Amino acid sequence: MKKTLAWITVLLLTASIALAGCSNSGDSGANTGGESGEQPVKLVWWVHENPSFVEANKKLIEDYKKVKPHVTIDLQVFPYDAFVQKIRVAMNTKSPPDIVQMFGTWVREYTKNGLLEPAPNGAELEAEVFPAAIGGFQYDGQVYGVPHEFNIENGAALRYPKMFQEAGIDKDPATWEELIEDAKKLTKRNGDKITVRGLDITSNDSIVFYFLALIQQQGADFWNEDQTQVSFSTPEAEKAMQELVDLVNVHKVTDLSKLGTPDEPYMIFFKGQSAMTPAGPWTIAEGINTFNVQDFDYMPIPSFTDQPAVFSSESGWGEVVSKQSPNSQAAWEFVQFMMEEENALAWNLRTSSIPANKRVAEDPKYLENAPHVKAAVEALPNGRWIGPLADRDYFFKVIIDTYAAIAHNKTGVQDGLKKAEADINKMLKAKQ
Repeated sequence: MKKTLAWITVLLLTASIALAGCSNSGDSGANTGGESGEQPVKLVWWVHENPSFVEANKKLIEDYKKVKPHVTIDLQVFPYDAFVQKIRVAMNTKSPPDIVQMFGTWVREYTKNGLLEPAPNGAELEAEVFPAAIGGFQYDGQVYGVPHEFNIENGAALRYPKMFQEAGIDKDPATWEELIEDAKKLTKRNGDKITVRGLDITSNDSIVFYFLALIQQQGADFWNEDQTQVSFSTPEAEKAMQELVDLVNVHKVTDLSKLGTPDEPYMIFFKGQSAMTPAGPWTIAEGINTFNVQDFDYMPIPSFTDQPAVFSSESGWGEVVSKQSPNSQAAWEFVQFMMEEENALAWNLRTSSIPANKRVAEDPKYLENAPHVKAAVEALPNGRWIGPLADRDYFFKVIIDTYAAIAHNKTGVQDGLKKAEADINKMLKAKQ
């Protein structure tokens, strides 16, 4: 069993204190500014209201001021819902912000309309960043932004070591079959009612991401060759969906009583009502800080087959530069500063996020200060970009609704997936 997470908060606090005193010396490639006589430059940077992100961004600005004193960066913070709408309006004006913090899924909408400035070092970024993380920032052979984080929801699960010990399980499952057998041993019931879920893959994210991953782990794909249409009418897609439904109806290691309610599976886990719950590493901080739970850890999830445990992922948060910015070169210099390994490492530690930058993920200092995410970091090389979803919310909703209809015996797997394929492809065609 891995160690529990009681000491994570202390480690992160120690890392934060240590990093607070770190800054680049200014002797690397892009950061040769600060010479007397340079004209003052003001950059406007829009971000969403995430406390850890905002504080990490402020520290980056402080560090940049030391090497580029003539550059002033006006950090403007907006509530998430307002932020999404403000970007859509502002980017179509003649005076948008110079730099915007965007979620990777949104970027293609703006690149297609010619609103973003291509990265001057696109080839370098492609080499430095995991493909799943940078995929959303690419369009028509060019790179249009720099992701800071790897938005991973696959490859690992929250779990309670004590429940494993009580069930007589003394090692991590090495195969999918072992995972299911462990889940059965961990499931507890009061009559027909499940009181502790053995393996709970029923959140909106986990349903979609594991459906796609189980297809890919069979050596198949859910896109056609040019990623203009999805293909769910395949034996691999049917087997993947059937496996997720079987967790409820055959293996009976979870149920759908909370599906569609505000009670997310990770919340159920932190209430002690499930033993294993696949979830993104962001839930670790939620457990410690919001639910005040310490006696859990984060375990790897084995592949569905004997193939590598590949999975799909959305590109996470990163920075883009407006095409209309009068200071686009200065804006990109700051964005490149953010990508330098020391700065990227500090940002990921301060935000408790998973690195998009390969060198940071491989840096021993990262896992020394964030040991709880080891399972997630080890899974990163298996990640693939999820693809051009066009309307992310609709794409997810169709798959979730299909899963629920099949699990409730309202349709069969084959018929349900055919309809899902048709509905999503109709949306994709309309968005092209």
